[in-house]
Amino acid sequence: MINTDIVNMLIIDRSHIAQAISTGAAWEIWQQVELVVLLRLRGDSAAREVPYPAPNAAQSLDVLAGDANGSYAIELKVESATNAGAALLPAAQADMQKIQNYQAPNLRARWVVAIAYSGVARNALNQFAQTAANNAIYQEADSIGVLVATR
Repeated sequence: MINTDIVNMLIIDRSHIAQAISTGAAWEIWQQVELVVLLRLRGDSAAREVPYPAPNAAQSLDVLAGDANGSYAIELKVESATNAGAALLPAAQADMQKIQNYQAPNLRARWVVAIAYSGVARNALNQFAQTAANNAIYQEADSIGVLVATR
């Protein structure tokens, strides 16, 4: 699996994401479940809310995925009432710091995935991805923007 696989899965799923957004705040848990389902449909293993290894066992990883090549740690941030607009990118950047603590055997990648719907948040994610040092890709379609930052 590579970072573009995650972006493509979510962009293809954008109509479901838009429906989830329309339900109001706190749709991030739904997105975790939806991502696990999408990964499993691909034939990958996936679980959500996996405890970080010691000494960070008090933290939980949003999604742990795996394929024949290894495992992939994923932290997820979505734009919502609590981190709307310009607040989404700093929330995602906090997860970029957090995911550095996730260590596991045969870990192939650590990704932070951010999903935006407002113009302000989509622009912030896009601008972040434009800086090569940020190791991020961004794609949007139908007013849904997806960033995947590799850590």
